[in-house]
Amino acid sequence: MKVLLTGSSKGIGYKIAKDLIKEGHQLALHYNSNKSFLEALVNEYSSNSFTVKADLSVENEIKNLVDSTIENLSFPDCIINNAGIAESADIALDLNNWSKMFDKTIDVNLKAPSLIFKEFLKYKREKKIKSRLRFINIASRAAFRGEQQDYISYACSKGGVISLTKTMSRSFGETDNIVAFSIAPGFVRTEMAQSFIDKHGEDVVKQGITLDRLTEPKDISPIVSLIVSGKMDHSTGSTIDVNGGSFLR
Repeated sequence: MKVLLTGSSKGIGYKIAKDLIKEGHQLALHYNSNKSFLEALVNEYSSNSFTVKADLSVENEIKNLVDSTIENLSFPDCIINNAGIAESADIALDLNNWSKMFDKTIDVNLKAPSLIFKEFLKYKREKKIKSRLRFINIASRAAFRGEQQDYISYACSKGGVISLTKTMSRSFGETDNIVAFSIAPGFVRTEMAQSFIDKHGEDVVKQGITLDRLTEPKDISPIVSLIVSGKMDHSTGSTIDVNGGSFLR
């Protein structure tokens, strides 16, 4: 399969990238600032995958990401919207600074996946591409249960991602052969989550977990591989929870 994976340079994205390359898929590996691990990964497995740099808070760079993916892959079979940010914003901040931080989180976590979807769908229609296009959107349990008070923007963005997935599936399945899934992890032991762990403590992070450890990227990647394979297509529109039993719907 030909796959675009955003946020592939570390954490959940890097584990997904490594597993999909090992399985023989060709990937467009998006990153924002550091590609050294990705280049080493591509070289290690002699893969014809490639790296693409883009700041997902900038519309022109999103357009370039889409164009570069199409140029190198012809057209992908699957797009994985994994890139995301989670920045603490104290409610005591002045309105202007709090608003800027809110907008940046929404831009990267929600607007970027929406624009990526829009651009690929537009191209698919223009070129009359009939093949199935799968979307996997990495959301969060925060979309359903809310989040700590400093992370309002993160929770809002992930709630939007869930709604985006459902709309992709509901409105574009029959007309455009689109299927879409959300994966909603709880806390995952990654670099992005470490700042929260450092601030609030590991005991807070582990509250409610019914297993013996925090979720790790290796717990999420196999689900992505299964969806990429096409074996879950009739679950389109659904959300898969991966949170160690800490939030049950």
